[in-house]
Amino acid sequence: MTKNPRNTAVVLMAVLFTVILVITKVAVKGVPNSADSLKYMLGWTSQAVQKDSDSYYSDDTVSYVLEMYHDLDENMLGKVISFRTNDSYLDAYFISGDEKTKIYHFGEKLRFTESPGTYTHFITMPESGEGQIMIRIETAYENKFLTHYDVAIGSRNELIYGYLCEEMVAFIPNIFLFTFGIMLMLIYLVSVLMHSPMPEALSLGSVAVVFTIYTNCPLFTNQYIFQNPVTQYYLNYFALYLLPLLAVLYFENIVPKLDMKWVFYVFSVLDVILTVIHFSGLASYTRTIKIFVGSLGVFTVVSVIMRKFRKITPLRRISLILLLFFMLINVIFFSFVSTLGQQSYLSKIGLLMYIAIAIVDGIQNLMKAFFKEREDELLHEIAYTDNLTKLGNRYALERDAHKMALDSISIVSLDLNYLKYTNDTFGHAGGDVLLRCAADCISSVFDKVYRVGGDEFIALIGKADKAELEAKTAALQKKADEYNRKRTHFEAFSENEDFILSIAAGYATYQREDSSYEQIMNRADEAMYHAKKQMHANSSSRKLNVRVQNA
Repeated sequence: MTKNPRNTAVVLMAVLFTVILVITKVAVKGVPNSADSLKYMLGWTSQAVQKDSDSYYSDDTVSYVLEMYHDLDENMLGKVISFRTNDSYLDAYFISGDEKTKIYHFGEKLRFTESPGTYTHFITMPESGEGQIMIRIETAYENKFLTHYDVAIGSRNELIYGYLCEEMVAFIPNIFLFTFGIMLMLIYLVSVLMHSPMPEALSLGSVAVVFTIYTNCPLFTNQYIFQNPVTQYYLNYFALYLLPLLAVLYFENIVPKLDMKWVFYVFSVLDVILTVIHFSGLASYTRTIKIFVGSLGVFTVVSVIMRKFRKITPLRRISLILLLFFMLINVIFFSFVSTLGQQSYLSKIGLLMYIAIAIVDGIQNLMKAFFKEREDELLHEIAYTDNLTKLGNRYALERDAHKMALDSISIVSLDLNYLKYTNDTFGHAGGDVLLRCAADCISSVFDKVYRVGGDEFIALIGKADKAELEAKTAALQKKADEYNRKRTHFEAFSENEDFILSIAAGYATYQREDSSYEQIMNRADEAMYHAKKQMHANSSSRKLNVRVQNA
């Protein structure tokens, strides 16, 4: 991803969410046992009552209270009863005669919110006794006030298993969303390793992971991830605050030249303002979230009509409009119908479809990048490699020489003797074998070797003195003599005594008047040609030794 503080900030926040999920999942132990579907208790007497001295809210806050009663019968002894409340305080009592014993409490009085959080309660019944179970529920939210709750009964593990089965419809899309998000992040990592980064995969993957956290099924989220309902309450909304920031970065990644800094900073400022309003007591967190969700709706409409979004591919544009349409439905439902239930289900389906298309597109882009990388490697090899000897060519020599400091360059110029004779006598196949043998022989002595002509080679050396260069060329003579003696490298021509390897060499080093490496190479060439003439003059046969002339 590009070096942008906005990118870094939201990615770190998304990673933090993921780390929290992993740590808490590892830390929390216990797996629900298999059981039948939930068994619900009948016979509860429910009545709405006036706020009394036991209220959790101040006198100037309107609250709603529900009391539920049920006789403690034999079927309830030692069992667990369970139901879910939204933003409500809850107390459970065992009443026997004139005695009233509290057996369960949920919700601490908080300074900055009217909600203790949403929770699925598990209330253990007494092992013995006669009397009644009374449950008192209080909330400050009229839209969360229910006059009746369906109460399930069983062992704790049976209840958990039953709830998970009931929430499977909501849970499965979240599993897919989270998996798709991780896949997109992996696609991004692979693209980085292939030097073709796709930041849109990382930003969309982050959106999927954060959206999964925000919309996870209630039981799994509350009992097995967050543990603390208040933490769950705030962390869920924090995830909601993060979503539009990630969406902005994603849109900038997929739409060329799209600049949405103003949207990013507007939502960042809105996050701060709404948080201050909430913690100052001016408005509840739920009410501030409605403002935020309404802003998301406006952002959705603006995004759909922006002209710059027309620059993306038709398939992705259609899927994006479909996703934004689902999000708009969710916003309308949340703001004007209910904040309960699975109102985000359509958004999940739309996001799943969009992410599935993005994954396919990302894999296609990875394949294109892979083949492009292979093509670039092949073109690079063709451009800088001699096809016969697999050594660097003249272009590779120029590239590498210009990377070295001029005052540290030493050059050895080498020429293969009697290549024309070999071609005329043994054919071009023999000439090719001789050239490959020369390349192998020279490469065994020098590290950087280049074939710059038909029978011409150059060895590029770092700063070296005369003694070192003499030692190198002596080693080359010894290696050539070994090739001629053993003859195993000469392949099909090893039995022909006239097929021999003979190399002339001359070297030169940097001098103060040199302004380019070509001047050094010219002196090395002159020394090589001088050595070549001496070899021909002193030779009584074609079995020449390597002669070295110092420039």
